[in-house]
Amino acid sequence: MAKQAKKSVEKTTSLLWAATGILLLALLFARAIYPEWPGITIILVVLLMGTLGALIAQNQKALKSRSAAYGLNSIITILLVLSITGVLNFLTSRYPLKLDLTKNKVHTLSDQTVKTVKGLKKQVKATFFAKLQQKEQFRPLLESYKGLNPQFEIEYVDPDREPTRAKQSGIKKYGTLELAIGTRENKIEDLSEEKITNALIKLLKEKSPTLCSTLGHGEKSFSSQESEGYQTVKKALTDQSYEVKEINVLQEGKIPEVCDAIAILGPTKAFFAPEIEALKTYLDNGGRGIIAVDLNIKGGEFAPELLSLLKPWHVKANNALIVDPLSRMLGVDSSVAILATFSKENAITRDFQANCAFPFTRPLEVIPNPPQDLKVQWIAQTTPKAWGVTDMKEIAKGEVKFTAGKDLPGPLTAAISVEGKQKDSKAPRNTRLVVFGTSFFATNNFSRYAGNADFFLNSISWTMEDESLISIRAKEEGPGKVELSQKSGAFIFLLTVIVVPLLIAVAGLVIWIFRRRL
Repeated sequence: MAKQAKKSVEKTTSLLWAATGILLLALLFARAIYPEWPGITIILVVLLMGTLGALIAQNQKALKSRSAAYGLNSIITILLVLSITGVLNFLTSRYPLKLDLTKNKVHTLSDQTVKTVKGLKKQVKATFFAKLQQKEQFRPLLESYKGLNPQFEIEYVDPDREPTRAKQSGIKKYGTLELAIGTRENKIEDLSEEKITNALIKLLKEKSPTLCSTLGHGEKSFSSQESEGYQTVKKALTDQSYEVKEINVLQEGKIPEVCDAIAILGPTKAFFAPEIEALKTYLDNGGRGIIAVDLNIKGGEFAPELLSLLKPWHVKANNALIVDPLSRMLGVDSSVAILATFSKENAITRDFQANCAFPFTRPLEVIPNPPQDLKVQWIAQTTPKAWGVTDMKEIAKGEVKFTAGKDLPGPLTAAISVEGKQKDSKAPRNTRLVVFGTSFFATNNFSRYAGNADFFLNSISWTMEDESLISIRAKEEGPGKVELSQKSGAFIFLLTVIVVPLLIAVAGLVIWIFRRRL
C-alpha cells in the first residue's frame, strides 16, 4: 500500500511538473504572439499559479529538507526575475521609447494624432482584418496609437481563419481597419496615419461643422482644381469631417444659419451694400470669419468696402506689397514672403514650427486702442529683412528697392486674429476672425509649401472653436536620396569590393600558414 501511495504521489508530481512546464511555454507564446488578448494571459497565469500551489502542497514534507530549501529559493529567484521582466515588458509596451532617424520624422506620430488620441474620452475599438504579413507591417503604427491611450483598443483578426466575422463586418479587402465608437463605425483601407486619424476625428464628431465660402466677387473657389483653386485644402477639411458650402450672399440675403463660419478669399470685385450689411450683421452677432484681402498691384483696391468692414474690428490692410530677399535664397521670387515668426499667445500658432510661404501678400496692421472686450493680435510676421513696397509703379517696372520714409520696414504682419465684442455689443458670444494679407498661400499651387496648409486649417479650427484639431498634420515620407561625388563613389567601390575582401583573404592565408607551422 505504501509503495502504491508513493508511486501515486510521484505520478501526480510528474503530471503537475509537466503541466507547469506546458503552461509556462503557453504563457510565453501568448505574450509573444497574441499580446492584444490579455484575457488569455490572465487565464494562463491563474492556471500556472494553481499548478505551482498544487506542487508545493504535494511536496510539503520534501520541502523541509535543506536541498529542497535551496531548490525552492532558486525557484523563487527565477519567478522574481520573470516578474521583473514581465513588469518591464508591460512598461515598454505601454510607454514605448522610440527613436525616429528619418529626415521628416515620418515614423513619429504627428501632433494632430497625439492630441486626438490622448483626448479620447470614449472607448475606441479598432479591429484590423489582415493576414500575418500585413499584421506585422502595421502593428508598430497601431500599437503606437494604443500606447497613447488605453481607451484605444486593438484586435487583430485573420479573415481566412474567421471568415464569418469578416463577412459580418462587410470586409472586402485584406488590410482593412474597422474603427468603432459605440454603434458608429468607419472602415479604412490602405492604412496610413493620416487616414486613421481623420477617420477617428469623423467618428468623434456628433455634427460636421460647415464652412461657407462667398461667391460672386472673383473669390478663390473650393471647387476649383486650377492652380489658384482651393480644392486641396477642401479635401483636407472634408477628411476632418468639415463640410464646405459655397454661397451667394446677395441671393441669400443673409448668412445662412447652417454656416458655422464664413470665408471670403481674395475677392477681386466690389460687394453690394446689402452684402456688406449682411456680413456686418453676422460678425456683430458673434459670427466667425476667415478673410483674405489681396493686393491690387495695378493700383486701387479690389473691394474697398471689405476693408471698411474690418476697421471696426481694428484691422487695417496697408496698400503695399511685401518683398523678401530671403525668398531668392530659397529659389522662389522675392514677392513670396517667408513667414518665420509666429505668436505664442494664440492657439493657432502656439506650437507652430514650420515657416510659411505667402505670395503677393500685403502688410496688415492692428489699429491701436481696441475696446476692452476685443482682443486683436498679430499671429504671423515676416523676417526683419522683408519690407513693404508702397509704390505700385516700381512693382510694375520690376525695379524694387527699399526707400526709407516711404516703404514699410520689416518685420511686417501678414496675419491677424480677432476675438471678442465691439463696444456696447449685445452679441450672444464672441466674434472670432482671422485676417490674411493674401489668399494665394492656401491655393492648390502653394498649400503644399512648408506650413501653409496647416496654418490655414488651424485658423479655420480656431474660428469654429474646434481647437482640438489645431495641430501639425501627419507628414508624408519623401524620397530619400544620397548623392555621392565621383571620388566618393570610387572610394566606396574600392573599399567594399576590393580592399575588404582582399584583407579577409590575406587574413585567412596568414592563419592557414601559422597553423601549418604548429
